[in-house]
Amino acid sequence: MIKAILSFLCLILSLSMALAQGGSPVYEFKNGNWYNGSGFAEATWYSVGGKLTKKKPAKVDEVIDLAGRWAVPPLGDAFCASVADNPSAKNQLKSYADEGVFYLQILGNTQEGRKAVEPLANKPESPDALFANGAFTCTLGYPFLQYEGPAQGVRNPKLMAEQYGKIKEGRKMEGDGYWFVDSKAALDKIWDKVKAQKPGVISIYLLDADKSGGKETKGLTPDVAKAVVKKAHKSGLHVFAHVETAADVTLGIKLGVDGFANLPGHNWDGTGDGKKYELSEQDLKKLAKKKTPVIPLFSHLQTQNPRPGAQEYQIKVMKQLLDNGVNVVIGSDDTQRTIRGELNYWYQAGNLDYARTLQILCVNTPQAIFPKRKIGRIEEGYEASFIVLSDNPLNNILKLRAIAFKVKNGTLLK
Repeated sequence: MIKAILSFLCLILSLSMALAQGGSPVYEFKNGNWYNGSGFAEATWYSVGGKLTKKKPAKVDEVIDLAGRWAVPPLGDAFCASVADNPSAKNQLKSYADEGVFYLQILGNTQEGRKAVEPLANKPESPDALFANGAFTCTLGYPFLQYEGPAQGVRNPKLMAEQYGKIKEGRKMEGDGYWFVDSKAALDKIWDKVKAQKPGVISIYLLDADKSGGKETKGLTPDVAKAVVKKAHKSGLHVFAHVETAADVTLGIKLGVDGFANLPGHNWDGTGDGKKYELSEQDLKKLAKKKTPVIPLFSHLQTQNPRPGAQEYQIKVMKQLLDNGVNVVIGSDDTQRTIRGELNYWYQAGNLDYARTLQILCVNTPQAIFPKRKIGRIEEGYEASFIVLSDNPLNNILKLRAIAFKVKNGTLLK
């Protein structure tokens, strides 16, 4: 009888340990330099059930010697535009994974694009993706033409302009790539359809909203934008706003948006009066206090022709953001590339603070995309996801590309 009870207890203990470990191997990572949010510290960490712990478990399946290498949380892209609606989505997801980018926020996609990509994402070997689905704009507002033109077989921008009258009557992608909303009543009418598509985040356009909201090629009016934000928050969804002017940022802060998809003037060539793009000190302080994620999208200005005025403005703005403690995050909004282009642009602009940039890439951005998950830090109980580097990124931020191996939720990716 006693032997039977002991056997039963051993079985229960074994099952408990298996459940605790989630069926995955228990790893010990020793002799590593681990990122702590500001620098690196030597430590030994364990991966148990896909979570990080410093408490040595009773059983370790494999010991991995980091041999003094550097471990940092994985990177994110808060404005991924190169995966959804891309015939080469599988290859693009692999490019992200190869670069240590594990978290993607897609702020615009069709249902067909999501259906094709979602089964490929959210796996140990591929990034986790969050989809906004169609963006909210006014009737014939941006980005309607970017979706409607291709849907009607017109992809060349020049031909889109020539055939605009015909294209705008079609509206094949309304309720898919975009939503037209001109009143609270119109929003009430479509909201159940919006929720049925299960967005992970809501994307809205505020394009000179106070003066031009509701006008063709622009975006929402302030009143409609307020209604969208209110409904989204009530449904437990975050809202990222695309903006054109500093006044749009002021409005977005007032409305309580959860993030900004770009900075005002991200397409400005640096000539003429740029005052309408300059953020006020008051707004900078509010952004910092609320820890609102802000995506600069500086590389949108990258052309073959030098734009010294624009680059001087960008360097000034980045310094203002960081000096005021604004929650800067990185996003690409590039239909062909990962965040590599944006990071290269920051690097080439010069005077880049590597410590702050590392925090943007590995802490701020992942947490902005998935704020409810324990990611972006090497801490007790956080997801066992990190990338191991062969060189110190604080000496050169581009050393983030010198990846020895990666771990995602306790799965070793060699």
